[in-house]
Amino acid sequence: MILVEAPGEDPRCCIDYRPLNFVIRTEYFPSPSIEERVERVAAAKFITVIDLAKRYWQIPLSKRAQLLAALVTCFGISIPFRMPFGLVNAPYFFSKLMAQLLENLKIMPLYLDNIAIYPDNWNGHLQHIGKVLEKIAEENLNIKPSKCRFAQNHAKYLRHIIYRGELTPAEAKIKALVDFPSPTTKPKIGPS
Repeated sequence: MILVEAPGEDPRCCIDYRPLNFVIRTEYFPSPSIEERVERVAAAKFITVIDLAKRYWQIPLSKRAQLLAALVTCFGISIPFRMPFGLVNAPYFFSKLMAQLLENLKIMPLYLDNIAIYPDNWNGHLQHIGKVLEKIAEENLNIKPSKCRFAQNHAKYLRHIIYRGELTPAEAKIKALVDFPSPTTKPKIGPS
């Protein structure tokens, strides 16, 4: 077990579940690509982005799954009651939960813990925000307010900036391209 720290995030406990993942049948949840999601949201006049806090830790594990995911440490056996980060099917179960939670709304493309709300008119937008927050509360899920943006004309969504129907890559993506080193030798340029 190690703690992984990302800039601006709380430390995340990571467990090496590779031996367990090797014997688990991997489940896949059908979903549109990130590009399709971003394109659908890009034309929005108003956008609300809701980010759920500690997504996997909000999913309770069955008794059997708790025993399989148990971790032996020098302090004893630690049994997780919630889905830990690192299990191969965590994204599947989370995506399935979110799809079931919001299935009747059919208004936003989901990407794990990122929910985008983007109806065409203001009243519809406010109604959809209310319905989504209601569903989240019914399931006792928690949002991360610092990453949520409500009824904006621009927002960051899946590493893209959406502004009044325009779509641009986020600054971090542009910076990575600008900072990419120029080739200085023939082998770095590639085959001729």
